[in-house]
Amino acid sequence: MKRILILVSLCLSAYGCSNTASIEITDGVFSEGQECFRIETPSATYLYQKEAGGFSKIIDENNTDWVNFHESGDINNPRSSESDFRGLPNMVYGGEDGGVGHPGFKKMTSRITAPNKIQSTSNSGKWQWTWTFYQEYAELTLEQVDSTREYFFLYEGPIAGRFSPGTHYWGTNISGPLYLQPDLIKGPEHYAHWQTVYFGDTEYEQVFFVHQIEPDTLDDLYTYMGNSSQGNASADGMVVFGFGRAPEGTPLLTGLQKFRIGFYNGKIKGQSDHQDILAYINRLSP
Repeated sequence: MKRILILVSLCLSAYGCSNTASIEITDGVFSEGQECFRIETPSATYLYQKEAGGFSKIIDENNTDWVNFHESGDINNPRSSESDFRGLPNMVYGGEDGGVGHPGFKKMTSRITAPNKIQSTSNSGKWQWTWTFYQEYAELTLEQVDSTREYFFLYEGPIAGRFSPGTHYWGTNISGPLYLQPDLIKGPEHYAHWQTVYFGDTEYEQVFFVHQIEPDTLDDLYTYMGNSSQGNASADGMVVFGFGRAPEGTPLLTGLQKFRIGFYNGKIKGQSDHQDILAYINRLSP
């Protein structure tokens, strides 16, 4: 096991120049059947599967895992929403490169290319991206995509570490906080056009967010997927959010996109909090 200590300086527009903070990347960590990089930042700890090119764990500062991928050995729909289906960015679905970017698959190679960067390249040579890690967020930059097909960007996991649609809320750059509970199993799902989406729980103080750098007019999806025919009343499951995901799981994204993910401290209780988190996300920059 190798430990690589990385010092990163950045200037946050709202707070002035920050103190130098450490980002530590540990190589050779094994989890759920794959060798991973463990990336530790002041705001989150990530487990990134090298051969998958995806996060199997995204852990906040309270040690709560918002992905919690598990390899069950018995993939089943919908039961695997509690295990194998989880991950981020879960980029490519179907075909030769199906599973690129999804934990559990072995279709990529990954390496450290700069002090705070990890680059992943598909075995087919058709996909390549780099994750850059900062104190308060991580950014995904697509560098090469298969021009013959579309893809999506997915967050699939348990909000605040548990499947509890009744206590979960979410919001977007359009409105929030929202308490709608769309159900993938029983329907209907919820589609719109968003640039920013955040996820929270009324009983928890952290909020996770995803942000698409360049807005578009493609369908985006928000729904819950329970691990049984009971849908949102199931004992376990996950949220399914996708930039560029149309009905029937159809991917829509093309070209070289950029995305950001990260955590916000606090609950979103009303419009004032909603505006605060959007302002926070919008001012983040390297």
